[in-house]
Amino acid sequence: MTERLAIEDLTVRYGGVSAVTGLTLTVEPATCTALLGANGAGKTSTLRGITALEPAQGRVLLGEQDVSSWSASRRARTGIGHVLEGRHVFPGLTVADNLRVAAGRAKAAPIVDPLELLPELVPHLDRRAGGLSGGQQQMLAIARAVAAAPRAILLDEPTNGLSPKLVDRIIEIVALLRDAGFAVLLVEQRLEVAQGLDADVVVLRHGVAEHRGRGSDGDLADVLHHAYLS
Repeated sequence: MTERLAIEDLTVRYGGVSAVTGLTLTVEPATCTALLGANGAGKTSTLRGITALEPAQGRVLLGEQDVSSWSASRRARTGIGHVLEGRHVFPGLTVADNLRVAAGRAKAAPIVDPLELLPELVPHLDRRAGGLSGGQQQMLAIARAVAAAPRAILLDEPTNGLSPKLVDRIIEIVALLRDAGFAVLLVEQRLEVAQGLDADVVVLRHGVAEHRGRGSDGDLADVLHHAYLS
């Protein structure tokens, strides 16, 4: 069962510096929202605040359940899947064992079979994850998140460092997750990813939502240019 993901007045601070200030957004099931903005705009901090990897103020709701006071591990077990920036996999384990570890933490069967979603991994099930290419590791990171049976999925820059061909494949995978019913919250630097998904878009600048629109909006490139330079 997928769920709506909502945050209300989310604020994340590092010491006396506010990385995210009063951010409110809702991601409905079977939709994708993309957080865009320059480095340091608060995109990754938003995801880490939602999953309690960083202390945050405000409310986080998964469906009707308020998880704001819950630990990171409890939020993950309850169904907030988080694909971290940097392709976090267990390099010493095989691909198959990476998936088994993730599935072992799940409370239910996954909504989508990770190997049906990512058949590219099937020939590599017996390989150690550390020996995979960057693109394969990114696919494994997504597959691990899916194997854990999430009810909503957060992805932090899944196309970072990938070739144009692999970027297109990641867009396809995210679209499949959305179409399977997941609420998908995506952090990206690449405008073409939001455009390819025709995602709902929130442009962050200095931790504040400066613009909300769609990936298909004709003025989005200009909005981003202003956000990056100002």
